[in-house]
Amino acid sequence: MRLVRAWMMLVWLTFSRLLWSSGTWVVLLPLIGCGLVLWRQRYDQITDPVLALNRFSHDFVISVFAMFIVPVCSLAYATTSIGGDREDHTLLFVLIRPVPRWLVLLAKLTATIPLVTGLLISSFYLYCQQAGAVGEVALDLYLPAVFLMAIAYTCLFQLMAVVFRHSTIVALIYSLFMELVLGNLPGIIKRVAINYYGRSIMYRAGETQGLVPPRSDWFEPISYTDAQHALLFIAGGSLLVSLMIFQRREYRDLT
Repeated sequence: MRLVRAWMMLVWLTFSRLLWSSGTWVVLLPLIGCGLVLWRQRYDQITDPVLALNRFSHDFVISVFAMFIVPVCSLAYATTSIGGDREDHTLLFVLIRPVPRWLVLLAKLTATIPLVTGLLISSFYLYCQQAGAVGEVALDLYLPAVFLMAIAYTCLFQLMAVVFRHSTIVALIYSLFMELVLGNLPGIIKRVAINYYGRSIMYRAGETQGLVPPRSDWFEPISYTDAQHALLFIAGGSLLVSLMIFQRREYRDLT
């Protein structure tokens, strides 16, 4: 029972620390900026619903929200859950407590995932409401992709926090190079990027409503189910590897 209480306390302390950290202000700036940009677009004034969905999906949901907002929000919190304690040299005090290391890492992840998914889902809901009728359609179509991408990014970035000391910089380089550069190159090389699978889910879901995907020689989405399985595999694999490393890693930089 004491172990459960200690775990719950660690979850709450991590959640509170992340919520009131500077990362929240860093995340709020692009979220507010996206809201201002979306307000100027006026997708609700497009009378053709298919045209409105295509413009809203290509110009905002896929190009801005999925490829920029989701990784940035995930990065801001996932790397700080462990990396913040490591940089402040407070991780040592957590590790010497009578709580197994694997349980410490799960507590960090349990505190991070609701914060990341809650922020992304709520902001995506507000954006869709702001877009009008086309936003309500997009919310039903793309919400599963947003949720799965958030989970995959969070688990991957927490793995980086376990492995690298300056994990925020490493995760930022990954987001800029792997996600934005390689994720937009033609061919199969883009499959190293998480946003490829998220966009595949969005394109496959939007096909039923007339969403037109890019040229097949530039972007060929995989099936809806395969993309879901890929994101779950990335999340589960990242969590498993991070647990294995965190269980045995000696953080000599803390002493």
